Amino acid sequence: MVFRPPVRRRRCASRAVRGSCVVAFSAWCSLLASAIAENAAPPASPTGAVAAAARAPLENLHRPSAAIYSGGEPRDDAAFSQLAAMGVRTVVSVDGVKPRVAAAARHGLRYVHIPIGYDGIAPPAQGALTRLVREAKGPVYIHCHHGKHRGPAAAAIACMAAGAMNRQEATAFLKLAGTGAEYAGLWRDVAAFTPLPEGARLPELVETAEVDSLAAAMAQLDRAWDDLQLCRAAGWNTPPGHADLTAEHQALLVWEGLRESQRAGAADDPQLAEWFREATQQAEQLHQSLQAARRDAADATFEHLQAACARCHEQYRN
Repeated sequence: MVFRPPVRRRRCASRAVRGSCVVAFSAWCSLLASAIAENAAPPASPTGAVAAAARAPLENLHRPSAAIYSGGEPRDDAAFSQLAAMGVRTVVSVDGVKPRVAAAARHGLRYVHIPIGYDGIAPPAQGALTRLVREAKGPVYIHCHHGKHRGPAAAAIACMAAGAMNRQEATAFLKLAGTGAEYAGLWRDVAAFTPLPEGARLPELVETAEVDSLAAAMAQLDRAWDDLQLCRAAGWNTPPGHADLTAEHQALLVWEGLRESQRAGAADDPQLAEWFREATQQAEQLHQSLQAARRDAADATFEHLQAACARCHEQYRN
């Protein structure tokens, strides 16, 4: 079923009808929970999109069309197993990190890598997504890191390229997926996309694309930061369910990630270089505070570092 945005004129006309709608929606939610628990393909929702499933192997899982899913990065065998059970044949990463090609292959899944930035979906990526939907055999799963911004935007482009959505429906899907309004380039390119003609020359699809070193470094940094946040939420201890994480080690990874990102892409921009320098110093201080078990100092430094990252993202990433 193709995703359709809510339409005002089709509201329930009476309390009785509204009540039946609530009952139907509740029943659908129960079916969804059962399907996720069994690692099966979730049922089609009343709007044609799969609701985000908390605690499931796949983060922010949605189904904008019958042949296309979107969501967060598959990080382990449980996630790839769920994709295979859902009938997915091709996994598409639009992230900068090298895809887990071998892990996907163990579950009979093919990987395609079409990295995009937070600033929009360039014509080559639009062409690759078009080729993807024209050649794919079976459902595809499109993901970024968390499945909220770049992944849904790429999925919307793919749906339009396949004729499964119009622009209004694509914009409504971004809202449903929680795509941040601050990522103006993603919204712009989805709203402006026009399906390519049949005779258009389209890029080759590859398992692992060449990605500039800054994008790769920042993608790795994002993951280290996410894990550091989990440690902080646990009082700078090992978070439940993540026995392999320690706050001190994750702070070190963040520090190294900032240093690598600084080396990779800040040389030609004095402001960016200065902001990276400040953030790198703060990350080093955070690591030292955690080494010395000074948790109050670590909290304060973490807040400063978080603000510094937000400032840089607003200027350069969004």
